[in-house]
Amino acid sequence: MPVSVAEYLGRRTDVEVEQIEPVEDKTIVPCPFMNSHCSKVKKGLKPVCSVRKSDGTVWITCEHRLCATKNVPLNQYQSKMLLQIAQTVFSPTIQPEDVCVRREVRLTVNDGTEYNADYIMTLKTGKSPYSGPDRFVLEMQGGGETSQTGRITDHVKMWERLPNRTNESLRTAVGAHTIETNAWRRQQEQFIVKGNIAMQTWKGYGIVFCVGAPLFDYLMTKLADANLPNLRTFNWTLALIGFSEDNRNLVTPGIIPYNVDPNRLLFTNYQTFVQALINQGEPSLDAFSGNFINLVGDSILIPRDGVDSI
Repeated sequence: MPVSVAEYLGRRTDVEVEQIEPVEDKTIVPCPFMNSHCSKVKKGLKPVCSVRKSDGTVWITCEHRLCATKNVPLNQYQSKMLLQIAQTVFSPTIQPEDVCVRREVRLTVNDGTEYNADYIMTLKTGKSPYSGPDRFVLEMQGGGETSQTGRITDHVKMWERLPNRTNESLRTAVGAHTIETNAWRRQQEQFIVKGNIAMQTWKGYGIVFCVGAPLFDYLMTKLADANLPNLRTFNWTLALIGFSEDNRNLVTPGIIPYNVDPNRLLFTNYQTFVQALINQGEPSLDAFSGNFINLVGDSILIPRDGVDSI
């Protein structure tokens, strides 16, 4: 399923009234999503923030796109995104001055391995009168990588060389596709390790994951048979928050606006969620029987336990 460049250095490609201009590789250019430079451009990579799938949804390809954790103070974009999350988790009446965050907080597991929480979020009192945890690990995973990334890079390079560049030529479809499976595999470790750290630290702590709409939908297909309890107004300890493109207003130059999607929310119990991850496999008798070889090269037929006999 082909994709097209949706954002180039924070500028959406589906507009014609303002022409996007290329930037020079390995230069310092500001990132619109944080108070710092674009790390992709500095590394000599093309500043593709997101791509659009053939179904119209946007897949985030830059780790800083949804809500960057690097560099303080927070810029207006980061503060807006974090406020949306707080108002979803705590209450719609929450104000910016009520919300407190720490970024890239070091977490340690029992073997000495260190993880970073993207954020720790709480209210300025440290206690919440609302349902759910008082303090929680907040993880940002908008999307992930694409297959055939080189094709996207080559396409952008070709666009940069065009004598008569247009935004339309930049957003021409490319033979690449999003890799939800890789993003899902990475998230499983985050769910288990960081969530367990929060659970063990103190009663009343939890974990919240924020993801783009395509990744949220993919996760839900993986958990479709889990029958996870809806604890939105009860004592939930894990939440999934999906962000979708905001299409309510006319398209204007600049970034693609994202909002919390009220139809893509899951508030549930951490332990139940982890059990659902573990229970994804099914018995596979054929994998453990059939034609084997021994270590001198002989072919050996191994029977299925409880079914075949030697």
